[in-house]
Amino acid sequence: MVMNNGGQRSYTEWSQLVAKLAISAVDYLRPANEAEAKTEFLANQRLVRPRFTYNEINNADAKILRFSIAELLKELHEDKTLTAEQRDYFTVELGQRWYELELVQAARSFNASTSRSVREAQAERFRRANEAIYGRFHADTFWSLLRERVARIDYSKLTNDQRKLYHEMLESIGVMRRNRKKRFTPRPKTVRVFGDKMRGLYSHLFRHIPDNQEEFTPRDAAKIVNEIIRDEIGAWNATTKRGTGFRAVVDETRSTAAVSLAEKRIYFPGKRSAGNYSRLELEKIIVHEFGVHVVRALTAEHQDLRVFYDNASYSRLTEEGLAKVCEQALDGVYDDIGIARYVAIGLITECSKTFREAYEILWRLESLLEERNQLECFDLVNRATRGTAVLPINTDLSYYRGVNLVWKYIEEHLNDVGLAQVLFLSGKTDFLNQDRKRLIKTLREDKLI
Repeated sequence: MVMNNGGQRSYTEWSQLVAKLAISAVDYLRPANEAEAKTEFLANQRLVRPRFTYNEINNADAKILRFSIAELLKELHEDKTLTAEQRDYFTVELGQRWYELELVQAARSFNASTSRSVREAQAERFRRANEAIYGRFHADTFWSLLRERVARIDYSKLTNDQRKLYHEMLESIGVMRRNRKKRFTPRPKTVRVFGDKMRGLYSHLFRHIPDNQEEFTPRDAAKIVNEIIRDEIGAWNATTKRGTGFRAVVDETRSTAAVSLAEKRIYFPGKRSAGNYSRLELEKIIVHEFGVHVVRALTAEHQDLRVFYDNASYSRLTEEGLAKVCEQALDGVYDDIGIARYVAIGLITECSKTFREAYEILWRLESLLEERNQLECFDLVNRATRGTAVLPINTDLSYYRGVNLVWKYIEEHLNDVGLAQVLFLSGKTDFLNQDRKRLIKTLREDKLI
């Protein structure tokens, strides 16, 4: 890599280097035989956990990757050409890659060993990497969510068979701890006021939705978003340096909407299982995909500022949490997201349940609530133990925590004049500052920086 005249790398050079040092941890933590192992587990109640196999990681490549990341982290913190914000960004990006590699290698070593001491050491290594990337599990939150969920079951309306499931579930859970303090939920006034602010902020987008139409196909949705881009922002003009290169399209292979910042595409699903969008659903998807994911990137779309354009690991909770919060604000109702995911992780982490025990509790709970079937409950426990089918992994905590933390931030800053500027018009900055602080702190404790 060619350096600048000062003997140090330019911002662009750092961007290119960091981009090359990627590992797709999910590919290695996801079972290679997931469908077969799932079928076998569900058919054989004597299995404590599914007999998963995993794709192997090349040890030589992993060793080179570890060395490269460690050397770049040292070099990065001696670099005088980058701003503090840029150094933090690259530190988090490199740290993310380091701990993803740690996760994969710890999982492989844990699975391969029969030695208790080795497995304990690798479990601790896995836990540390897991918390560095995804944050800590909070037992108080788990017990609150579990107690609330169980309390929703109306015992008086259960059949005899259902009552049997109910008692089996409670016996397996054991004593449910009571919390010392109530978990946070936003005040109804906060949701109402922020919803009004949202409708005011995005009224110029909603006026593109035809008044005489109540149902919209994915193609209608893509057409409306392209009209918004054309009329409110404009196509990219290289001469004036204005406009955007984003465009909405229908992807016939997708079942959900998504944004690709790399391709500058807003994808609407050709295979949407829920059918066409209602007016409110269309407003929510426009705000989620365009009003949050795209608008927060527009600040730096045509600048050499990747930290503000595409920083998924830098602001994981903030980005998805804000998008979901905006949907809820338009609904006018706060709704906890990802409770079943949190409970699944909690059964493994806090209650020390095996895969089988967690699954048996979860499917009883969810079936009594009439919300999920056994296949879906298997998937929840599988995601909660991804990589080992034993050790908890906190990936899915973000579904609940992101929404909860963003609502807490909004409630604390609801009357700030610059709230919209912070949330939507300052690039993909992490106004929660959770992921960045945690990961940098762990890197320092591990003496990598």
